[in-house]
Amino acid sequence: MYKEFKDEMTPKERMEAFASHKPIDRLPVVPDMGVTMAGFTGHTTNDYYTSSDVMAETEIALFNRFRHEGVGISTTLRGMAEAMGSVLNYPYDNITNLKEPIVKTEEDIDKLKPVNPHKDGKLPILLEALCKIRDKIGDIADIGASMTAPFTVAASVLGTEVLLRWIVKKPEALHRLMKIITTNNREYIKALGKLGFGTGFCDPVSSSSILKLEQYREFSLPYFKENVQDVIKYCGSHPTVHICGKSRELWEDVMETGIGNFSIDNCEDLEEAKAVMGHKVMITGNVPPVDVMYLGNEEDIRKSVKDCVKKGWDNTCGYILSTGCQIPKGTKIENIDAFMKWGRYYAHMPMDKNRFDED
Repeated sequence: MYKEFKDEMTPKERMEAFASHKPIDRLPVVPDMGVTMAGFTGHTTNDYYTSSDVMAETEIALFNRFRHEGVGISTTLRGMAEAMGSVLNYPYDNITNLKEPIVKTEEDIDKLKPVNPHKDGKLPILLEALCKIRDKIGDIADIGASMTAPFTVAASVLGTEVLLRWIVKKPEALHRLMKIITTNNREYIKALGKLGFGTGFCDPVSSSSILKLEQYREFSLPYFKENVQDVIKYCGSHPTVHICGKSRELWEDVMETGIGNFSIDNCEDLEEAKAVMGHKVMITGNVPPVDVMYLGNEEDIRKSVKDCVKKGWDNTCGYILSTGCQIPKGTKIENIDAFMKWGRYYAHMPMDKNRFDED
């Protein structure tokens, strides 16, 4: 039967103990939120994208409500591309989309200027927001950044369709562009490291739903590995990576890059991820963000949380309960409350496996 388990540690204490393989009161629980939750503080997504104060206010308010691990600020999928010169559409209250890529021809590659994370695009706002959040809740919250891996950045520098064509028709030009993107990512990683933050990566365009394995190995993996090593060098941590959609055939390659944590989409199986990668990296996931978090009710959430924790909790290198991707805009706050409630219950430590047998 359900029993309310009160947190006995702050999220910061929990993550520090978790990383050191010390006893914890529960496994980390991370609802993947961010800009889609701007409405929680009465703001639009456009407000969030353009103001470090709104970013900080929103993330702090969400933390005060849920007391979750993984408070962070993301470049979002197109932030680095915008800093490089791509033009984005900013709907009044919706997610950005690409309006005009900065690179349209091979010659445009040579015109690209190095990115300064303290001046270009929205990157300065993101750095400001991280510092503002740390100033307010840094003593108790687990705070970090998130950014886009090089190949997914390229999708907003060229446009996704052009990117995929260049793999076949202009591979040498694409490699030149990938080197520039990787260098620009490195500069942002350095800036984060100097401020004392780590970062993870999101890489949806590298999904095996989009790329063949040999394409991934040539055009994405080497550059991603460089940036993983940059995080290790400049931030002193091993980053998380999240790949949306199918990623199974990439697992063996990705876990050798130096990542510390693989966050899997809900279309992949936690038990299989644990069997393949669990000896090498932490596993995070993977409650469905749409079918369960957005469309479901508390009972749907309870069952999904139980299933995920049951599969993942004993992973050799650790397990974090999370959603399989970002929680959609318009998701009921009560559903995120339920996610945290049942996460605290099923992920309470020391583990009592009898909880998994309850209806």
